[in-house]
Amino acid sequence: MHLFEFGDQNFVPDFYHEFLRDFMGQLYKKLGHYKLWTDSFSKFCERNRSGIIHDPCAGSGEINELLIRELPNFQDYKFLLSDLMADQTPEYHEYFKQIHEIDIEYAKKSKNLLTGVAKPNMPKIFINSFHHFTKAQAKVILTKNLEIGNEILILEYCHKTLMSYISMMAGPIMSLIMFPLVVTKKTFLPCFIFCYLIPIIPLMLLWDGFVSCLRTFDTKDIKKILKEINLKNCQIKEEKRYSFLFPSGVTSISISKNQESANCLCK
Repeated sequence: MHLFEFGDQNFVPDFYHEFLRDFMGQLYKKLGHYKLWTDSFSKFCERNRSGIIHDPCAGSGEINELLIRELPNFQDYKFLLSDLMADQTPEYHEYFKQIHEIDIEYAKKSKNLLTGVAKPNMPKIFINSFHHFTKAQAKVILTKNLEIGNEILILEYCHKTLMSYISMMAGPIMSLIMFPLVVTKKTFLPCFIFCYLIPIIPLMLLWDGFVSCLRTFDTKDIKKILKEINLKNCQIKEEKRYSFLFPSGVTSISISKNQESANCLCK
């Protein structure tokens, strides 16, 4: 649960971070497994129609846009994307500023979810990112948001299951096959060297994939955390969906606080 991921480390060269983000984006598009979240995402947005749906760990924001465009009436919702590394990637802010058919903003400045003040009516969504937090950090996030009525939706495609570990082994192979679709002119030379001549990037991807599975929070983990921080009257709903191209499946966990709930799932 406490092993590090290369994708989280500042000492790792920027070309790996860029390769990782673009590789993940291509995986979502080619495998289409993001569509397995569409139903959960749509219901979450509908329940929070009056708020600003905030993804505080948006990365490139590419998966957010893919999911939003799957909504029947995406013009009816407001979205805010931010990231701890936003200062280093101003191009994401500029990209979303050009999108006018969706009410979506990418914060220009870096935002720290753990130290910032949680605002009401701003439900949180974590797309394949909640596992990056430690248990102590997860407690802070859940406490800050649930206490003021913000619902939290956690979407993950990695789990602590045998099938998920097996699927992560395919990641390095996919990165080599999809290299032409992933690499940019700016990063071509270092990525080529460390993918094919000295295959460090595939090994880093394999490590990050396995660690992501180990660090994933399932419903049992969430219930335990809520009990430890004494948050009562909480509702948790987990859904799992599978596809032929992604047999390990994806999960969605929604967490909300309901003062009127008689059957609290986290007691």
